Amino acid sequence: MRTHDRVHRLERLLEVSRTLSTTLEPQAVLEAVIQAAMELTESEAASILLYDEESNQLHFAAATPGHWEILKDQVVPLQGSIAGKALAQRKPIIETNVARSPQHFRQVDDSLRFTTRNLIAVPLLLEKRPLGVLEALNKPDGFTAEDADTLQTLAAHAAIALHNARLMKEARQAYEALQRIDQMKSDFIAIASHELRTPLGIILGYATHLQEVLDEPYKGPMQTLTRAALRLKDIVEELSQIENYQQGRTVLLLQHIDLNRLLKEAVEAFRPQATERRIQLELHLPEAPTPAEVEPEKIQVLLRHLLQNAITFTDPGGHVDVTLQPLEDYLQILVTDTGIGIPAQDLRRIFERFYQVEKHLTRRHGGLGLGLAIAKAMAEAHGGTIWAESEEGKGTTMVVVLPRNPSQASPMQHILQV
Repeated sequence: MRTHDRVHRLERLLEVSRTLSTTLEPQAVLEAVIQAAMELTESEAASILLYDEESNQLHFAAATPGHWEILKDQVVPLQGSIAGKALAQRKPIIETNVARSPQHFRQVDDSLRFTTRNLIAVPLLLEKRPLGVLEALNKPDGFTAEDADTLQTLAAHAAIALHNARLMKEARQAYEALQRIDQMKSDFIAIASHELRTPLGIILGYATHLQEVLDEPYKGPMQTLTRAALRLKDIVEELSQIENYQQGRTVLLLQHIDLNRLLKEAVEAFRPQATERRIQLELHLPEAPTPAEVEPEKIQVLLRHLLQNAITFTDPGGHVDVTLQPLEDYLQILVTDTGIGIPAQDLRRIFERFYQVEKHLTRRHGGLGLGLAIAKAMAEAHGGTIWAESEEGKGTTMVVVLPRNPSQASPMQHILQV
């Protein structure tokens, strides 16, 4: 082969390599390889056969235009075919006179009404694992060792590109499956929260009425029933809140308030529970009022879930501190506890819906795993953000950053710029 031809072939190989490295559709990879194989070897036709481990056979995955429609359902045995021999020996096979070769699988030619005169078969290998075979057919002057080297290089690039394309396809399919599962969760939440409201309202109505009219011995059980119904009502509200946010139906009714007052109310609401569990609950506020534009009810929801978590996962004798820190145009709320902490591998997932650090069969604490997801939703609805800092066995700090005005830029971006 002349030097000029070698240079041209190398340039074409480089061009094909670049194309393959940016192609993520498996069929597009196969078609690009077929076209390149024909051009580089000046052959009449080409095909790619992929190896099926279950059937231990080769099947056509791509072929020259005009051949593909006929060959797409054709299988080729490993024994009794030149392609199978190349795959088994893990090296190129050049057959100069196919008509005399006992290894030639003639059913393919018969189905195509095609005559294969000469052939080269090169295995597609990925780290010595067989993926398939690249074939080129009918070169006018016959295939050479240089053709074998060229197709081996092409096959190596093709194997990597095909593997990457398959991985991308599998990842895409897995992502779509997760999306379907997530949509099923959302549909269930929407239906459950809607369908439970009416019967729950009736139960609470009758329970409240019966508490007033029943004799004293029956009031205790009715109070227990009412508390259980109220707990169920809270669960329905949690499901509804997270669903509304996920569907983009959360609407802010902003008010100009003093955030100091809101935090005082939230902390005082939990003081009896903290006292009962012998947990020291402290609030640290700036001396001056802290003006902010928020929806009080949603910030109360956020604080309620953070405080409930902090008290629930802190042992008797521990501390829970709530701190408000103004940061120019932003406000930072810290809820710090001396509780059991969160394992490092769980930190990035604790704000996901229904995620719980404790295993459901062995956990000591109740809940659906929605509290932190709701807190995150309430923070983000205000243009804010939330994250956790924790050391297992020593405690956790939940950090909430809110803009004084929700129309301001992302608080996370602001902090990263400081």
